[in-house]
Amino acid sequence: MSRKNIKAAIQACQHTICVTDFGADPTGKTDSTTAIWQAFEAAKQVTELVVIDFPTGTYQLQKGTAQQREYHTSNTNSIEFPIKHIALLLEEQSDVIINGNGSLFMIHGDCMALAVVKSKNIHLYDFSWDFADPTTIEMTVSDVGTWEGGEYTDFYMPACFSHEIADNERDVIWNSAVDPTSQTYYWQDKNHKNGWTLVAYHPDRNITRRYALELGPFAEHRTKVEQLDDTTIRIYYDQNRPHLHKQGLVFEFCSTPRRETAGAFIWESAHTVIEQVHVHYMHAFGWLTQMSHHVSYYDCTFQTRPESERHTSGYADCIHFSGAGGHVHIEGCTFKQAHDDPINVHGTFTRVEEKIDDHTLLLKYIQRQQGGFPQYYVGNQVMFYRRDLLVPGEDNGQIYTVKKVVHPGEQGNDMRSMRVTFEEKLPDDLATYLTDKEPMFVAENITFTPSVCIKDNHFETISTRGILCTTRKSVLIEGNVFKHMAMDCIYLSNDSHFWYESGPIRNTTIRNNTFYVTKVGGAPWRNAAIRIDPITYGNTLPPVTNTIHKNIRIEENTFYMEHESVLAAKSVDHLTFVNNEIYPYTPARDTSIPETIVGEAHETERETATFELIACQHVLIANNRYAADIEPTLYYAQMTKAGLLQSDVLNIKETKSS
Repeated sequence: MSRKNIKAAIQACQHTICVTDFGADPTGKTDSTTAIWQAFEAAKQVTELVVIDFPTGTYQLQKGTAQQREYHTSNTNSIEFPIKHIALLLEEQSDVIINGNGSLFMIHGDCMALAVVKSKNIHLYDFSWDFADPTTIEMTVSDVGTWEGGEYTDFYMPACFSHEIADNERDVIWNSAVDPTSQTYYWQDKNHKNGWTLVAYHPDRNITRRYALELGPFAEHRTKVEQLDDTTIRIYYDQNRPHLHKQGLVFEFCSTPRRETAGAFIWESAHTVIEQVHVHYMHAFGWLTQMSHHVSYYDCTFQTRPESERHTSGYADCIHFSGAGGHVHIEGCTFKQAHDDPINVHGTFTRVEEKIDDHTLLLKYIQRQQGGFPQYYVGNQVMFYRRDLLVPGEDNGQIYTVKKVVHPGEQGNDMRSMRVTFEEKLPDDLATYLTDKEPMFVAENITFTPSVCIKDNHFETISTRGILCTTRKSVLIEGNVFKHMAMDCIYLSNDSHFWYESGPIRNTTIRNNTFYVTKVGGAPWRNAAIRIDPITYGNTLPPVTNTIHKNIRIEENTFYMEHESVLAAKSVDHLTFVNNEIYPYTPARDTSIPETIVGEAHETERETATFELIACQHVLIANNRYAADIEPTLYYAQMTKAGLLQSDVLNIKETKSS
């Protein structure tokens, strides 16, 4: 059941279940949540391939009538919010095609849109979803003016953002849809929704960027909020309004401390294909694949519907893999205006807390948004790495096989701890500590590290990075377009200190992509088109004779750069940058919209090198084409110039940067 024969498979299938036979309403007038669940359950009775068919229409889905499960999802606050509400749930199913016929699922409430759990051979085809009450609030500056006490700003909000002015006349209360089963709001929030930061979209330059909350609508020196009409409020300030308030600017804010669920979920499943599925909004985290094998996305979009008047397609990431095996394939997809990385592929390091005996370890999730779910299964293969260097210890990279596991939350384990027994005798140094008594080692389940192909996708106007991908298997990033990322377009890490997102690179090719790299205002950083940045405890790197990453090839790409930082790399052996083209870039500006880019007082411009290398060896930079007005520069540190096998850059200098 591949994408090439999906239409033929639907037509030839001997078993079709129509959701309207169970009461689902394609007119969008009534709640279809329970009826769709009943159709899904009926499909379990079919032992061969079955098509679950949705006649073309709009289907209303309510959190209040959705299925509830205790699922723990990576990269979320799942331990604090263990119960998930899932609008569309395929659970313990096999050989199923969901045929949407172009239908739209309109979701009400802050819930998980879709989940595929403990299932195999699932094909999701030709539908879209959106939220009636999106949890990312958007306010557009529609006018500015003065009053006798200072200045004011008028903000327009699409009608989907239900709100009211609080009794104190300084705060705005945001209201969700009403749960028809309880007649209460699904959620309520206030002002900036307790976010750590806000995102602003600059339509004149087609960029988004993160800003401090005090530059937003609800700065502390506001004096009053007034409702002008159903979709416009005026906020008065007792001095000058925040300088970021420029006509046309769009403020976007969500409750970043409360990421209680994945937006969609694939867990303990195999062979899942997602084709022509269009995600117009996801609540909380992204579409998470967790401890599953073989997942493919084809011709999907992650962007808002034009008629919604909204810009934000996602609260956080779009597609996220936290423990995937087999192959990951993402092709022909579009990602626009999400609040975090469109694609992130990684494994998960667990920290070695205690060596219980020669074969058994106490391992632990450390990052606060990980926990509650199994990380190891019997028969899986595991490797250990030093946290300070991200290279193996005295075992020189031996592979160990899991014999027995007591998962988080079982037999006295807390929700972050697990006891794992291995077939082989464990090395003595796993019990050692760093100088400040922190455990020295982390473990990685290499069974759940995928090969990856990310091909012919479009990434545009993202407030973070474009692609993060760290895995030991073969990776091909080819034919993609990156336009106006606020941070690095491609970011390759491996992290034993902060996010614990694992993956030493052994064979990655970045080929035939096009990068449009723009400045994001007066920020004090230069974000690279491609950054290779392993994160170790203590920010130390191993010697160049034993690097963290190996065999990264960057070839035949085209870079359009508003500044000079094309490639920044740390701890790579055999890094090749050949046959690429680098040109200057002046982003188009929509002059019909007032200039919205303004610097912040503490921000200063700084220059970086075209190429920056730290602790690398066997680096080849050759046969690249530079525009006539570009003079490439190369800085290096913690390595010798002899580490450059060849370079077509003449301006090379050693630097003390780290």
